[in-house]
Amino acid sequence: MLRVLIEWGLLTLCVITLISCATQQATVPESALPVISDRASYDQRRAALVQQDRDQYFSAGVGLSETEQELDRLLNQIQRRQLNQYQSDHFFPPARDFYQSKQHIENNELYKLIKKMPKGGALHMHTLAMGDADWIIDKALDLPEMYVYWEENEGEDNVIGQFQAFRESDVAPGYRSVQELLSTDLSARARLRSYLTFDEEMSRDSVDVWKEFEYVFQRITGILRYEPVFPAYLSHACQLLIEDNVQHTELRMPFRNYLYTLDDAPGTMPLSRFVQHLATALAEARQLDPHFTMKVLHQNLRFRSGAAIEADIIETIELKKSYPDWVSGFDLVAEEDAGHPTSYHVDQFLQLDQLEVEHGVELPLYLHDGESNWASNDNLYDAILLGTKRIGHGFNLFRYPSLIDRVIEKDICMEINPLSNQILGYIQDLRNHPASTYLRRGINCTISSDDPLIFDYQGLSYDYWSIYMAWELDLAALKKLSQNGITYSALDEEDKRKALSVWQDRWNTFVTQSIDKLTYDNR
Repeated sequence: MLRVLIEWGLLTLCVITLISCATQQATVPESALPVISDRASYDQRRAALVQQDRDQYFSAGVGLSETEQELDRLLNQIQRRQLNQYQSDHFFPPARDFYQSKQHIENNELYKLIKKMPKGGALHMHTLAMGDADWIIDKALDLPEMYVYWEENEGEDNVIGQFQAFRESDVAPGYRSVQELLSTDLSARARLRSYLTFDEEMSRDSVDVWKEFEYVFQRITGILRYEPVFPAYLSHACQLLIEDNVQHTELRMPFRNYLYTLDDAPGTMPLSRFVQHLATALAEARQLDPHFTMKVLHQNLRFRSGAAIEADIIETIELKKSYPDWVSGFDLVAEEDAGHPTSYHVDQFLQLDQLEVEHGVELPLYLHDGESNWASNDNLYDAILLGTKRIGHGFNLFRYPSLIDRVIEKDICMEINPLSNQILGYIQDLRNHPASTYLRRGINCTISSDDPLIFDYQGLSYDYWSIYMAWELDLAALKKLSQNGITYSALDEEDKRKALSVWQDRWNTFVTQSIDKLTYDNR
């Protein structure tokens, strides 16, 4: 017995020694390496460093078939040619104001191809800002009961361009019939549209972008939460995603019956009516794409009180029990630097584990955090400690090395919204967007458009094109980003498996058709 113990002890010592030697060899400091004395040694050392970085890249494990490699080669040729031209012309669209570059992007060869690319999922979109401003105005024109506030003397309750449905006898002061206004004032439609969307003016330093951003939500709420409009609007928003080859989306909105009619105030209708509208919109979307899927991430506002958030979490747990196919998670939204820090609500979130046990359901967190330029904003500590499944934005993650390690270790996906970050003033030149570094560190990300109605574009293609050029991505990166939109979604595992199978078939078709087109165009 003693001999066995001694042998085991020697064996253990040998293993420990081998591991120690291997570790030391893998972490030899640069100063301990032989001095580089010739070009061959230099090139070898440089190649080793480059490979070390490549091995960390988020798409390092993505294999490309021979066909995919051919498409990657063709795309890279076009990308390099365009980048060289941009550099020569001192004109690079992703470094400029989006509204100065939008038309150029739409005419770009690679944008047209990316538009046809299957995009697994749009995981970061706010429901009331997913559609199109012209659709809203057209819908308002169809409704005699729809009015718009049209006075310059704005107050807290009303801003110019704000919609609301009224009985003719109940119209509030300052409101005008949309039908009457647009039929008598030929400039009114263009003005109204300008109140619903951003443009180049929003990039000026004198504009409080977030204030204007919140004003747009105030303007559109009265029409999009009007029950005769909401289901048609949601179907329209899904159609725009499907037209851009997006297969799955997750709606950030209150899972409440917050709709109203001329007879019913918000919150007075049965929730079942609201859920039926969701089901109708999904059914109509599936007439265009039978495999389209949709989930809801219930949201509240980060500036609410602790008591209000606690009550909301408890109620949402109950809603998840009643509607498990719809309610998929919980989030807090609104301007991060103006509302409560996430730490303000930690006590409420810490009750989740116990509530989930008591009620027998899970309510995952998908927290908006890190959407800030301020060094003092450290909400990401709380988001990660609270176990968020994904992080909405995570723009300032680069400030926190320990959190980067945690994100990689726990495989927390970052919901990146490149153009939203640029338009709202967090970054000017997308080449410098921190998510480019996140990908290089091995952090999984998805690409979304956040509030495309307000930003005056649809789908994800503008965002994908912008980062493809700005971050000089390859096909493997595009493939991985697209896949991540399903892999990190709130779908259950079986639905993910089915969705990824559909996505793969569409991706294969995209690759083949793209090669055929590029080969034909370059004859």
